[in-house]
Amino acid sequence: MRVTQQNMTGQVRLKLYKGNAILVGRRSPFSLYREDFATFGEDDVYNQADAEGFIKLFGLPLKVRAMLDLEGARRGLHEEPDYSKFKRD
Repeated sequence: MRVTQQNMTGQVRLKLYKGNAILVGRRSPFSLYREDFATFGEDDVYNQADAEGFIKLFGLPLKVRAMLDLEGARRGLHEEPDYSKFKRD
């Protein structure tokens, strides 16, 4: 295993409570975070359409699980789910 040394600079604010040190803030002149980039307004930094693909990819395991549950229910392997409590008003 190769260990590399990194120099860091900045300030860290900690809250000390009952033997715990809790990070409550940090600041560095070399931070990659910029508030003007983090806002999801209309600019060239973030394209809102990119979220659609992420959401579909992130939800894929849930979709596959639901499809397997439906297939199992059709084959009689699982009880048919009771969807009555999920009905909308």
